[in-house]
Amino acid sequence: MTIHIIGAGSLGLLYGGRLAASGADVTFWCRSKEQAEQLRSNGITVIREQDSIHVPSESFQAEPISRYHEIGGAGEDDYIFLMVKQTGITKVVEELFAPYSSKHRRLLCFQNGTGHMERLRRELPAWTLYAAVTTEGAKRSGLSEVTHAGQGSTWVGQAGSSFSDDEKADPSEGSESEKALAVQLERAGFDVFLSKELDIMIYRKLLMNAVINPLTAVWRIPNGELLESEERMHLMKELYEEGIAVYSACNIPWETDLWEQILQVCQATSGNTSSMLKDVLEGRTTEVSSINGSIVRMAERVGVSTPVHRLLWRLIEGIHV
Repeated sequence: MTIHIIGAGSLGLLYGGRLAASGADVTFWCRSKEQAEQLRSNGITVIREQDSIHVPSESFQAEPISRYHEIGGAGEDDYIFLMVKQTGITKVVEELFAPYSSKHRRLLCFQNGTGHMERLRRELPAWTLYAAVTTEGAKRSGLSEVTHAGQGSTWVGQAGSSFSDDEKADPSEGSESEKALAVQLERAGFDVFLSKELDIMIYRKLLMNAVINPLTAVWRIPNGELLESEERMHLMKELYEEGIAVYSACNIPWETDLWEQILQVCQATSGNTSSMLKDVLEGRTTEVSSINGSIVRMAERVGVSTPVHRLLWRLIEGIHV
């Protein structure tokens, strides 16, 4: 089994680098030839609080995406980790996956927001699709270097699964391929859960991102500074209350301490630059349509008003032309 990493950004380098270091068969598919060449020349450096791990280039393969079909891409027994942002999915599907849409493949999706899994199911009907929700923190500091900014957990399962309990990844659970993937991830040092309630995890993370990310992007502040004024906290609470009103109307379960969890995330990641703020600062298209926009679209279907989410969605979409 080869693990194919589509998108060698911060999480791609973290997961792929640690998997390769643990002996897994890993291939990186890079957006640029420059990054592929640098990975082949330098290997990967994973910087952790206590030490650094250097993964020599002999431990993995790295190729530009432009060579995907020439080399053959992923096989039926492999796993593809889709680690591009939601805004990059269309290009990947059209250029890489479409020619294999009728053949069986395994795809694990790490995207924020909602809507992409339904679309992928329509466009890749023969594929087995999984979603991953992670609280791992990573920051890419170069084309071949990543800082592991915070140890977290990873939940893996099929989106659309029933609302029930998590299970710690266990070799006795799941299909043979799922067991093998869980073992590989745990061997690489990741805390992995095979989840039967992945939808709850997806919607929990969606609301956390919808409350934190757009405000950091508008005010251009790190996560922790959201807690430093009453006005900022007031807007956060409005976003939260609009979100849980939508969830209640859509019969989506949410924990009664979710507001406290959001505050804890701000504290635990106080010095972090959110991905949305980073996109704004670097002039890239943000994921606001897949985050706050998702909540607005859900609200429209059930007749709930979400004026703050809608305003922030429009404000951030209008930053870059």
